[in-house]
Amino acid sequence: MRFIPHVRLRPQILSFLRSRLSQRIVLSVFGSIIAIEGIILIPSVYRRERELLDYLADKSATALAVLMQEADMASQADLGSDKASGGRKDMPSPEETLALISQLLILPDVAGGAVYTTEGTQVGTFGEPPATDYQTLIEQKSGNSQKVAHLNRRTRRYNVTWMTPLGGQYWVVIGHDVTSVRSEVIAFIGRIAWLVLIISVVVTLSTMIVLRSILIAPILALCDDLFQAAPAALEAENTASQTFISARYSQRNDELGAVVGAFFQMFERITNNIQKRQQAENKLRESETRFRTLVEQASESIFVLDEKATLLDVNQFALRTLGYTSTELVNQSLFTINPAFTPEQYKAHWERLKAGKPVTVESIHRRKDGSDYPVEVRSNFIVIEGQERALALVRDISDRKQAEKAQARLAEIGELAAMIVHEVRNPFTTVYMALSTFQTMDLPPRGQMRLELAMEESDRLKRLLNEILAYSKEQKLSGEAVDISELSRELVRSLQDSPAATDRQIHLIDCDES
Repeated sequence: MRFIPHVRLRPQILSFLRSRLSQRIVLSVFGSIIAIEGIILIPSVYRRERELLDYLADKSATALAVLMQEADMASQADLGSDKASGGRKDMPSPEETLALISQLLILPDVAGGAVYTTEGTQVGTFGEPPATDYQTLIEQKSGNSQKVAHLNRRTRRYNVTWMTPLGGQYWVVIGHDVTSVRSEVIAFIGRIAWLVLIISVVVTLSTMIVLRSILIAPILALCDDLFQAAPAALEAENTASQTFISARYSQRNDELGAVVGAFFQMFERITNNIQKRQQAENKLRESETRFRTLVEQASESIFVLDEKATLLDVNQFALRTLGYTSTELVNQSLFTINPAFTPEQYKAHWERLKAGKPVTVESIHRRKDGSDYPVEVRSNFIVIEGQERALALVRDISDRKQAEKAQARLAEIGELAAMIVHEVRNPFTTVYMALSTFQTMDLPPRGQMRLELAMEESDRLKRLLNEILAYSKEQKLSGEAVDISELSRELVRSLQDSPAATDRQIHLIDCDES
């Protein structure tokens, strides 16, 4: 069997969208890329946010350091002049420190702040008071750290606390507005998301192209061939030129090529098996047709019954004899047409059949019109398609019964004839003996002639009685040689003496003499 490769043009996108497997693979790849990038994006976003927050904190810390340095330089200058004049300059007061630090409000991201002494006394606030109090400051501070930071996403505030460089006398809390940070983070997420989307789309499209050429197209071709295989295998005469799309992939040296090759082997085997089965079914169908024809044309009634005496099949001769149609009689009980048969008798009948003993019985069948007729039933046990069945051949023996009655009547007549012959022979013997006595007497010619006639008729009557007696008995024929010429002469003499030959001449011609 030869398979011709056949290529059908099909849009690539449509073929891809038609394949649920490719959809799952591509979506899995797309989802995996998105998930991986998402996993990578989350720490990147937090890191970027931390960088921006640290930048804000560093910017405000740098500004604070600059302010502190300028204040310290001014204080050193004043201290030098005071020393020259013989006086001394004290450290900045808390109010001066608050006023100095409040200059941080010039930074665009600084919303406000507060100054605390190391004992926890609030020196004062500037701008928007931060939500972090001294108690929270102490709780959040760890070890000897000089910096504490707290981000409140709900209020969009980032509070950073430092120990001032001024001898470590104050804690400064700077509140930062992180709206710009949030915008920058959202922009960062958008840029990363677009990048991830572009990468995912590129990888997905590449996967689609590779999958279609390597996997999806062969699978779709094999799927189409599988749908064509069933009707093609049933059409045995067309399989020789059957075309399959997947035939061009059978030479691939991979698992898919092995699958396509296995498909062709399977199709060839199935086709061969179907052809053999069809041939066997055709032969069986022809045999069944011949058998059914023989059964239907049989001159005897044929019945097929099961163990429960149900008529499963009936031939046409039986239907005509009983006066039923097939629909009326099939699946009916045997007792419908054989009321003289009882279930107990049929059960015993079935057991004998199963034991391998054919059964012949005489019974009575009843026609649809209610009339009965005698039948002779010969039954055998058969197995049809694994089912146990009884096959019954039924013959109408009405003529035989009539012949038996006539034979019995003839036997009675023979007995009566034998009795009559016996009764007639007794007086006939007496008469015959008397006539024989007259033969010893001297009679006149006329009397002698009558005596001879009487003796001849007596002999004839004797022969007749013997023939009747012989006919009434059982005949046993025995062959013997006969002289045809002598028999013919005797027949001629008998014919000449008959009244019908009175006016006719009968001659016997001897073939040898002629």
